[in-house]
Amino acid sequence: MTTLVEYKTLSNEKLFSVSEKLLVENLSVQDLINQSIDSEREDINTTLKRELILRGRDDIQSRITIKKTFKNLINDLEFVLKTLDNDDAVNKATVKLQKKKFLNMISLFDRLQLEWQKYDLALKR
Repeated sequence: MTTLVEYKTLSNEKLFSVSEKLLVENLSVQDLINQSIDSEREDINTTLKRELILRGRDDIQSRITIKKTFKNLINDLEFVLKTLDNDDAVNKATVKLQKKKFLNMISLFDRLQLEWQKYDLALKR
């Protein structure tokens, strides 16, 4: 598990060093979410969050897709956490990493919804 996470982080850095804007536009919603949760670099996180906000801003269907994707990922991670808590042989570092990922995902989801609400309220004025 740890090796996979380290490899993913290295590939994230290579991914954004080529052409940030072009690659971000071509990523799927699930890829954007996963990359923003797994990335340690703040500039990458900011770019990915901005892209998620922009995709859901004016397009209701995209917003619904993003919300459904988040809810599915949160439910999946919640299930993983429950199984990890019941397993005594699991490394505490793994559990801690998964809990951090879970909290980051919920935080990102809340921030997206807040940004969309701000945008919607600004349109009504």
